[in-house]
Amino acid sequence: MKGLLIKDIRLLKGQSTILLALLVLVAVFMGVVSDVSSFFVVAYITIFLSIFVASTISYDEYDNGYLFLMTLPVTRKKYVNEKYIFGILISIFAWCVGMAAGTVLMIAQGAKTGAGEWIGGNLMYICIAWMFMSIMMPLRLRFDSEKARYANIIMFALIAAVAYGVSRISQYVPDNILRNVSAFFNTLGNNGILALCAVAAAAALLISYICSRHIMEKKEF
Repeated sequence: MKGLLIKDIRLLKGQSTILLALLVLVAVFMGVVSDVSSFFVVAYITIFLSIFVASTISYDEYDNGYLFLMTLPVTRKKYVNEKYIFGILISIFAWCVGMAAGTVLMIAQGAKTGAGEWIGGNLMYICIAWMFMSIMMPLRLRFDSEKARYANIIMFALIAAVAYGVSRISQYVPDNILRNVSAFFNTLGNNGILALCAVAAAAALLISYICSRHIMEKKEF
């Protein structure tokens, strides 16, 4: 597994310097010019780079790469394990970069945010990044690059449709139910909501991992 991690790190190394610099510059520029919150900068960098991890699978597929990898002391299980470990590590690294860029922007804007609120609020974006990763990994393993692209478009369209549908339906929900839901989240507090999101993200990753393991075991090269 260590060899697979080194392979993916070196694979992204040639692209990551330019990509990372571009992400930071664009995020900071958006914050300075359009007065976007520094929280957005952290979310932008963290989620974008985490989604980019799935592109490493395309390189593994290229020119019968899977067949070559399986001739090495690498099993299908180890391959899936490495992808998820790599994705988690990259998302944490991207979050740290986003935090650094966001902190610089926050200081430049003269914003005053407590350390607890700043760190706690931004930890939410790691959970969101893991949610996206948990959806994209099985899709990318199941379909080739072209089909996966269409599958991703359909997936994001469905998410948008569901979000829109929920927002419309919520207008017809009785006020007492909405008050009870709001009171429940107020009772949880920020720490409770963050813990709830972390549990949901971990559960999504676990389900995604099981699906990816099953897909990889059935995959024909």
